[in-house]
Amino acid sequence: MNYVIEPLLLNKELEDSTPDIVASGESGWLIIELTMNSGSKELKLTKYLSIDPRFLPLHGLYSQDAPPDVISSRLSFIEDGPYGQLVVRDKLEVTKEEFIVNQQLRTSLKTMRSIDLKRLPSIPIAFLPEMRADEIRIGLIDTVMQLFKPGNEGKGIAQIVDDGLERLSDSVSITARVRLRDKVKTEMNGLVKGVLKGYLIFDGNEGVYRSTDKFKQHPKTMERIALALREWAGIGPQKTLDSFSD
Repeated sequence: MNYVIEPLLLNKELEDSTPDIVASGESGWLIIELTMNSGSKELKLTKYLSIDPRFLPLHGLYSQDAPPDVISSRLSFIEDGPYGQLVVRDKLEVTKEEFIVNQQLRTSLKTMRSIDLKRLPSIPIAFLPEMRADEIRIGLIDTVMQLFKPGNEGKGIAQIVDDGLERLSDSVSITARVRLRDKVKTEMNGLVKGVLKGYLIFDGNEGVYRSTDKFKQHPKTMERIALALREWAGIGPQKTLDSFSD
């Protein structure tokens, strides 16, 4: 299946929805609701069933003529009605798979049940479309530190977002990408005017954020910038990123 993150889709009454993940292939299509909310998502999942599949090709997805399978994904089980549910913590748990119509999908998920998620490799994704400001700040730390490395000529908002989305970049809808760029731009401008004032600027001629001439490559300076960024992101001072002094 190909997939898209937060595509704008409509039902036959032209009411819009932006599901977290929509995937489509020859065997059928799937909508996944990702949530950490403790409330039931049954009403939202039911609404997804009315999405008109004729809009799928607009997002580069395989065309369909039947309703989707709809499942929720959580960190712990919450009653979400007659829909399949994935619980993703130390092990992958699959519940209510009997409500999944697509036989191939149901069989695959049952095969993956109890897989040890702790053994999966880490994925270097810094941003997701739904992130709050505090989460975006944490995701920006490594990117901003890179702007102070020797020879770095700066990065624009589009590049910062694409780098942060990593392998998800091509699968994020245009609408979600624009919202994310606006959020990242707000936080970067806050750094320029706030804790990194004088050290980080936005170069309007080049359209990039870069370090200033005031910055001199020195382990102590890099350490202070790293500490300031961690405090700004709300995760407290900690001596890290010493490798940037190499």
